[in-house]
Amino acid sequence: MATEEGQFQLPFREQLAYLKQKKTLSTTTYKDIDSRQHDKAFVAAGAMKADLLSDLHRIVIEAAESGQSFKSFQDDFDDVLGKHGWLNDADKEYKAWRANVIYQTNLRTSHAAGRYKQMTDPEVLKLRPYWRYRHNSVENPRIQHQRWNNLVLPADAQFWKVNFPPNGYGCQCTVDAINDRQLRAMGKTQPDDEPSYDDNRTDFLSAPGANWYPDLDKYPELIARQYVDATAQAGLLDRWLAQTASKVALEMTKPEFKNISKTQISKNLRKLDDGEQFPVAVIPESFKTLLGLKTQSVLFRQIDAIERAYQGDFEIYSNIQSLFGNATQSIYQTDGGLIVFIEAQKTRYVAQLQVSSKGVFLKSYSVAPTAKTLLAKLLNDAQLVYSKE
Repeated sequence: MATEEGQFQLPFREQLAYLKQKKTLSTTTYKDIDSRQHDKAFVAAGAMKADLLSDLHRIVIEAAESGQSFKSFQDDFDDVLGKHGWLNDADKEYKAWRANVIYQTNLRTSHAAGRYKQMTDPEVLKLRPYWRYRHNSVENPRIQHQRWNNLVLPADAQFWKVNFPPNGYGCQCTVDAINDRQLRAMGKTQPDDEPSYDDNRTDFLSAPGANWYPDLDKYPELIARQYVDATAQAGLLDRWLAQTASKVALEMTKPEFKNISKTQISKNLRKLDDGEQFPVAVIPESFKTLLGLKTQSVLFRQIDAIERAYQGDFEIYSNIQSLFGNATQSIYQTDGGLIVFIEAQKTRYVAQLQVSSKGVFLKSYSVAPTAKTLLAKLLNDAQLVYSKE
């Protein structure tokens, strides 16, 4: 990425996937949503019309796909402005500035998100376990970013979850994945100590693509459901589950996992949890009222996905969105949770959910047992609160 004109001219699959999976969301200012929501929503501050946002989203994707220069993007941007009458009262310099912000922010962030997905692949992490911060000189550089130049930390350091660049508007810093040989070539025998940093921010507060979903409780039920369905159809849930399973399998090849109990294995695997969670279903208002719930989102936490990966596989999770939908057969309430039975493709499934002040979380999902003794054990002390029959 040597020059500003040429730095985005080599698009790659993960970058384009990040851009294409975004949903357009109207906003008044750039502060209307935070950086985690930017991962999943394409916005242009002040652009309130869906068709305008759709056209802006389209030209950003085209710019990434073709490696388009800013000058070419600006021509397309001006065409969109003319078509929709947006920024009619703005002068030429302001329009050029807005075009540059949209171009730089979206392409730089999507590039970083693609890199993040590549660098967190279990096979890549095995070969290149360290990440190096690279500050790129710009006019009026951030002093803190300059100090972090050539900082080397383990890839799983908490620092990266907040400071993976672009780390602020206009930031041109990057991160390289390096191995032990490259670490020694820098004159270092081990990673650096993790520096102090400000994690009490509302902008760029996570690695692009790391915590990517918006707060679905802020959206109408229909939009939230469409969002969850779209992420499943795009294969994002399958990929997240596959990556989690790969991390668990790779971790369990380590010597410390030999000759220990299943309980200790589960405990040791918890260190893989980075706090990520995935929205897997939306609860209709009727069920929210019936069950006394405050949220419409069902989340699958990585700590639970890690346990499921150890205990079995994720092959049947492709229909998890059917929870609380038309396929729901019955719901039982337990002390601190729910048991939901659904029927999909002529098979009966059961989901166990935890309900707390922090939300509704999927704990397990499996083919429902048919043996009466197993069903009785599962439903011990559970109260039937809904039945479709």
